[in-house]
Amino acid sequence: MNTVTSHTGASSLSSYVRIIRRRIWIVIVCAILVPTVAYVVSARQQSVYRASAEVYLSTEDIAATLTGISAQYVDESRMTETQAKLAHVPDVAERAAELSKISGMTAGEVLASVSIVPDSTTNILSFIATTNDRESAAALATAYARAFKKYRGQLDSQSVRSARNSYKAKLAKLELDGKGNSTLANSIRDKDQQLELLQALQTGRTFVVRTADGATKIAPTPRQNASLGLMLGIVLGIGLAFLVELFDTRVRSADEVGKRLGMTQLARIMPPPREIAKQDKLVMIAKPTSPDAEVFRMLRTNLDFATLGSDTRTILVTSAVEKEGKSTTAANLAVAEARAGLRVALVDLDLRVPYVDRFFGLAHAEGITDVALGRISLESALTRIDLDTGWVASPADAGNETNGHAPEYGYLDVLVAGPRPPDPGEFVGNPRLGEILTSLRADYDLVILDTPPALRVGDAMTLSTRADAILVVTKLSVVRRPMLAELRRMLEKTPTRKLGYVVTGSRDMQAGDYGYGYGYGGYGFAEPVPKPTPERAPAAAQPVNGRAEPAAPAPALPRGPEESVRT
Repeated sequence: MNTVTSHTGASSLSSYVRIIRRRIWIVIVCAILVPTVAYVVSARQQSVYRASAEVYLSTEDIAATLTGISAQYVDESRMTETQAKLAHVPDVAERAAELSKISGMTAGEVLASVSIVPDSTTNILSFIATTNDRESAAALATAYARAFKKYRGQLDSQSVRSARNSYKAKLAKLELDGKGNSTLANSIRDKDQQLELLQALQTGRTFVVRTADGATKIAPTPRQNASLGLMLGIVLGIGLAFLVELFDTRVRSADEVGKRLGMTQLARIMPPPREIAKQDKLVMIAKPTSPDAEVFRMLRTNLDFATLGSDTRTILVTSAVEKEGKSTTAANLAVAEARAGLRVALVDLDLRVPYVDRFFGLAHAEGITDVALGRISLESALTRIDLDTGWVASPADAGNETNGHAPEYGYLDVLVAGPRPPDPGEFVGNPRLGEILTSLRADYDLVILDTPPALRVGDAMTLSTRADAILVVTKLSVVRRPMLAELRRMLEKTPTRKLGYVVTGSRDMQAGDYGYGYGYGGYGFAEPVPKPTPERAPAAAQPVNGRAEPAAPAPALPRGPEESVRT
């Protein structure tokens, strides 16, 4: 369980890393753009300065001590909070504006520029002024602290001042009545002196312990903001990378194709050389010993394993959409199987846009539609291909042996599409076509059917009922995830066995674009060129399934000038 969990976690982490690597340009752009914008915006901001002054709040009641009155308990944390609230009253702000001597400064602007921060652990109030001018910030912080000290002193001594004013009024009346030296007058004078002392003691409980001697620039900070912008840009870039990946429907790997189709991968076909692709040639014939051709031999071997123990003779080749290389894959696979000694028939059932005829120079040859209409026999419509040159084998060469020895190869017969029927969808469901395919299955070791893309028309699904197995061809640069999902849904509806899938144009194997010019939008024919003189006799069939069967001679077909066209 722990091993499985560890493997799953490692796989998820690696997939995340691949996504970031694939979208690294988004991360880089964000990592450059965000800090740059932050730096430029910060550099254009107006400078901000901060200065602070401190006031100490004494809790010692000297007056109570001198008068013998017991002092009340004071909660120091609540006391500093209360004094901070008290410092925000407009009266203090007005006095601070006067003391700061800043031209045009109002009480409202003072309250907006100064913040009072209490410190319950030290009974200190910090008066912090923030302005756009260095001197103004220092002057305002100091003025506010002094204004609060004065206001607090007046507030604490207000009751004493009221009592002294009352005593002064009584003493003045006694003096007016001629009783200035009376015992009552002297008693009032004594009490007024005591209140005067008490007033002096109470106004000394608040002290400005530190004035604002200077101000510090706190904004803007372009470098700091750029550093924060860099971190934010990286995080934003990674988030955008995953968001883009979420909405990206492209298929990134051959393994992803298998997971979405629920099928086994049989081969990855590399892009062929451009000169071969441009001339509609097959690598199994043009360069049979190259690495490009070796991939089709590997595909042939994997198909042998996939069909082991089953009587699989008819394989339907299809794809999700056009331009995925299904026709070239089917044709190269047919040549590879024939070179392995099998009797192979390659049938072009892509009646809407046939393409197999281009590979073998059979642009105007009779095809399967002619056979179905009874115009010619099946034997006459089949064309034997020279596996060494890719040319049409002559009737005289079809059955020859060399020096009395058995030929080296099997043989490949091609049945092209022929004239396009008015309704290809109806034609592929015709019983006569079923009889033709049944006859081919009986006469050949392997019949390969090239059919239209499954998601474009329903021909492939109709023909799947007449095939033993299905082979799917996909191209990473063409297919999309929704296409694979729909293709899987369609394939699950047919009972025909699914052998697996082939990935064409695999860029992780070789750079370049795969394609033999397959276009699902019109016809095109190869230009005829002179046919070279064959250097060897075409191959006859090799032993298949434990029995040796002679190769049937190639049918003598009446042909026009197109008989000698190139592949």
